[in-house]
Amino acid sequence: MYNPEVINFPPPKSLKQTCTWKKDQILNKVPSQDLGNHFHGITAVLSGEITEIAEIQDFFLDSTFYRVNKFPVHKLLDPDFLSAFVKKGHFDARTLGTWGEVDQSIVVESGKLHLSVCKDVYQELGLSGQAEVISSKKCPAKYDISVNLLDDKFSPESKYYKRVSWCLQNQTSLQFDWIMNWHPHDSDICPSSLAAYLDLLGFQVVQCLPSFEERILNQVKVPLLCTETDISDVVEWVGAAALNITCPDQEDYTSSMTCPEPSYKSEKVHILKWKGFFSARQAKELLGVILKLRPEATENSVSSWLNLTLIGFDEFQIASSICSVFTTASDNCQVFTNQTSRRKIK
Repeated sequence: MYNPEVINFPPPKSLKQTCTWKKDQILNKVPSQDLGNHFHGITAVLSGEITEIAEIQDFFLDSTFYRVNKFPVHKLLDPDFLSAFVKKGHFDARTLGTWGEVDQSIVVESGKLHLSVCKDVYQELGLSGQAEVISSKKCPAKYDISVNLLDDKFSPESKYYKRVSWCLQNQTSLQFDWIMNWHPHDSDICPSSLAAYLDLLGFQVVQCLPSFEERILNQVKVPLLCTETDISDVVEWVGAAALNITCPDQEDYTSSMTCPEPSYKSEKVHILKWKGFFSARQAKELLGVILKLRPEATENSVSSWLNLTLIGFDEFQIASSICSVFTTASDNCQVFTNQTSRRKIK
């Protein structure tokens, strides 16, 4: 038996980008549309004495989200669901896992329903969409269908609504396990109303809370962020610190990792990690808190930094998109993004 040929499978292309943004502009730009609006991991690396550390530690304390099993996608279009949740709060949802022979996904974000489906499902649905340009010719064709649930024209009385609703109901295979969260515009309404509503309809709803982990590194070398430093090396050091990988002062062996130079010694570095289901709105709120903090003073205070890294969902079985923001004592922020070459819409 011949071994399968694997040498001709090129690794996915990595798109790395570094840019500089003003602090008063970054909240409108991060996360970008290219990175998506949902994250499964958030990491903060904060050096020095942070007086607001308790506020950051408890930031996602009440960020409940729900797992809803065997929920058909057409139920999202029920008039009661649209009026009570989609139009009266921030509703985010996404299917869990992959389905079919091709990676497919359904996502609700910013009031829009996005379906990324294979050619067969696309043709069976009968809804208009756009073909996706895949970076590899060996990948099967996929199509993107987008429905604006907040559009005034998308009302239960309109022909367009009836058409979309009928097409989704007619496709019986579109029933999945989901993760969802909802933040009402009215602060007097409890977010758990979503779970109560779905439970009343007979769906199995499981309440979930983000996991949180904190470590403190004492007397540790921290790389400076300056012209002599490659920001990708600093991002790599942040990742190593988050994964509790020790960086020795000198290389112990060929593949060992050392702290990038120039560097300084910090008395204390806080590593805070959250895992769960986070929307762009939540990520921006945490970033806004961190942007107000002052990095610890060094001989070159402009070069010291605080970091927030956002990790997107891996819905296409490729490396997740990463957005790493470094805020300094200046008015500028350094932003590093890394994502594999994803498909684009024609």
